[in-house]
Amino acid sequence: MRLRMFPSPEAPNKARRELASLASRIDQRSLSDLRTVISELVAISVANGARKPIEVSVRLDHNRLEGAVCDDGTGVRAIGRGNSNSLVVRILDGLVDEWGPNGEGQRIWFRMSVRLV
Repeated sequence: MRLRMFPSPEAPNKARRELASLASRIDQRSLSDLRTVISELVAISVANGARKPIEVSVRLDHNRLEGAVCDDGTGVRAIGRGNSNSLVVRILDGLVDEWGPNGEGQRIWFRMSVRLV
């Protein structure tokens, strides 16, 4: 699944709604966790100056989900692993198995286990 959304205050909610298509494939708890992760990452993109469309990708492979959020603002760069005071970092650490920025700092990727329905 690939999503593109204009960086606006409505973008996090739009991203959450778009993930509804996964409801027939993963359980509600996994979907709720995924919605939280994606909406927090999109919100950071909006809050930190993304000007071009935010790109979200999600791929389900058996019971593993891989995703990424990419923007042109400073949001992704603002939530590096060393920033343990960040609520977004604590959310990511609590809900996903692995995550991190790419080398250029414009993309945050994550991997998480999910339960299939």
